[in-house]
Amino acid sequence: MREFEEKRFESSDGLHQSFYIVVRPDGEPKGVVQIAHGMCEYIDRYRDFMNYLADNGYVACGNDHLGHGQTVDSPAELGYFAPEKGWQLVVNDMFRLTKLMKEEYPDKPFFLIGHSMGSFMARAYAVKHASACKGYIFLGTGDGFETDVKKITSKGFEKAEEVGQEIDKSIGGENAKRVGEKLFDMLSGKEKTVGKAAITIMLTQAEAIKRVKGDNVTSPLLDKIGFSKYNERIEDPKTNIDWVSRDEEVVEKCVADPLCNFKFTVNGYMNLASVMYYVSDDRWYTHLPKDIPMLLLAGTEDPVGSYGEGVKNVYNRMCEYCCDASMKLYEGARHELLNEINKDEVYADILSFLDANI
Repeated sequence: MREFEEKRFESSDGLHQSFYIVVRPDGEPKGVVQIAHGMCEYIDRYRDFMNYLADNGYVACGNDHLGHGQTVDSPAELGYFAPEKGWQLVVNDMFRLTKLMKEEYPDKPFFLIGHSMGSFMARAYAVKHASACKGYIFLGTGDGFETDVKKITSKGFEKAEEVGQEIDKSIGGENAKRVGEKLFDMLSGKEKTVGKAAITIMLTQAEAIKRVKGDNVTSPLLDKIGFSKYNERIEDPKTNIDWVSRDEEVVEKCVADPLCNFKFTVNGYMNLASVMYYVSDDRWYTHLPKDIPMLLLAGTEDPVGSYGEGVKNVYNRMCEYCCDASMKLYEGARHELLNEINKDEVYADILSFLDANI
């Protein structure tokens, strides 16, 4: 393992020092790869992959987002972004790291890789700061519940209550009648994107909890809406996060790690839902750069991407908008591709994309 540098920069929120790590190759680098980690984890979990990138000629870097890892000042801040514009601040911090690294390597090509929640942040970054990078890779991304909702609403229900009850059984939540009414609005043409209807449900529930209890509390209801069904295709799961990886050691380490095994706050869920809403909107696809290559990678057993169907939906829409998109699905792989039993294959595919786009 190479020597990693541990550094900090002032976060965009003006209150925290964002922790980041850097590892460098021997000799002149081919380029710089920045990584945006996912929800309820931290950048140190990527050291093995970053070491691989350095072994193959790339500078690798990444920071702990607000509410994660060593960017928090106390464990009480885990899962909380900021009182206002939390996800936008996360994307701003990602760009601050990009600018810091560009000061060191002004003539080298830059690439951004985002995993899970980090993929949604990276997709937002790809619009807000598109030209900063020569290529983007989105790991374990999805279409914001759109695929799940389509399956439900395709069953031909005739009453709003029936749709709401089916949503309640499928993705969790309360107020089934109101949920059904929202989806009926969508079916009547008032909601253009079905996935946005489901995200709106999460935002509505979160706003209600915030008004009563504040946004720094945790919510079993929001946990249920977000994750209650993620293990449903796994036979005899040993933990509630077996959907993360087929590698049992990886799962066990997550369960035992206090920087992974914590609950998102209401604030965290509101920001997660908000950035998902942003990248599910037609305007996001419209404003994506058409001349920058983007690669989507996911497992066919990843519930975040609706077992591949949600990833296909995102890819197909990118193609409809004439983006330079490509996609690969790994049969049997679960959510964390960089920690899966076939990670060597994933590593090699990412390296091929980077080398092809220098």
